[in-house]
Amino acid sequence: MINLAKLADLARDTSAGGRKSLVSMLTDLFVNSGDDRDEQISLLFGDIVLKVLGQLEEETRIILSKRVCKEKDAPRELMVKLAQDEFPVAGPVLENSPALTSADLVEIACSASMEHLGAIAGRETVDKAVTTVLVDRGDTAVLSKVAENQGAEFADASFLKLVEKARSSEAIQAALINRTDLPDAAAHALLPFLTEELKERVSALGADSTLVQLLAERAATEVAARAHKLEEAREQSNALIRDVVSKKTKIDDAVTLFARSDRTAELGMLLAKVSNLPPSAVSQLLFSASDKPLIILCKANGVTAEAYKDILTMRARRLRIGGLELNAAIQRYAALSEDGARRSLETLKQSGANFGLKTEEEKTEAEAVRSKKNIPFASSR
Repeated sequence: MINLAKLADLARDTSAGGRKSLVSMLTDLFVNSGDDRDEQISLLFGDIVLKVLGQLEEETRIILSKRVCKEKDAPRELMVKLAQDEFPVAGPVLENSPALTSADLVEIACSASMEHLGAIAGRETVDKAVTTVLVDRGDTAVLSKVAENQGAEFADASFLKLVEKARSSEAIQAALINRTDLPDAAAHALLPFLTEELKERVSALGADSTLVQLLAERAATEVAARAHKLEEAREQSNALIRDVVSKKTKIDDAVTLFARSDRTAELGMLLAKVSNLPPSAVSQLLFSASDKPLIILCKANGVTAEAYKDILTMRARRLRIGGLELNAAIQRYAALSEDGARRSLETLKQSGANFGLKTEEEKTEAEAVRSKKNIPFASSR
């Protein structure tokens, strides 16, 4: 029951304490009446509090805001005033008040501080009109918060703008990857600049995630592209080797290309083809401890000292050859003539030698011999 006499006494007290007591009594009356409150109480509460609101200290306004912020029947005009107040007062109302309309929130968001926008971003539901303003004006903290809010709805254009702003913010990216309503266009725009860590988190999401599906499609496309690229590179290498064998291309050009790009398989195949030797044997020569067979092979096929240096540089990276040893290798190459190298190569071919390298059959046979030698003789009886 309303104690009109006491209310009248408090209304006449214009001191800060009196105003605080008046608002406290009215708030108790409004809140405690619950869902059964009549219209008279709501009107009385709203009219009186609005008239004295400008006379209340901030502490009193904060208490009022916290007490009425979740009341669905709270006077809308009062809620708007509180929502436009300093943030400590406005925050609870902006984040919780069901009395505020979308239009109210849009108007406030168009000019309010980032703290105010952050409170709006945390509401249980935020419609597209409001999120449009938040995305346009919000800083990283606001954008991350509203993107994390599963009760927030976004227009497609707002999603695209949010993704664009996420380019420089991993926090916004992390919030966006968990949204199940991300449109295809926004997902396509977001995926290229996600960090590897975030891509792993995307992979752990459910199969109904647009980003998961796009990531799988992207991976399949990349694998196919790499395979196609490798096949193209293989075809180009084979064509280059054929051109060298048919004298259409200088051997130095191919040697330099393969050695500088560390394409050892192609280099071995090249030297094998021009020498008419088994590729497996020649590939072993590239990194064998002794460079004598390699010198013979390269010199006999007209590889110049400059191109051979590229092979030596490649060997040095793998075998960790020092500068002095490298210079000695260059001198050994210069000391051998092409004629001498060709004669040595032909002699080795005719003798069936493999430059001191054992074939797989020879290795197997050697292993068998060693095993037999290690078997103890059975004692005779």
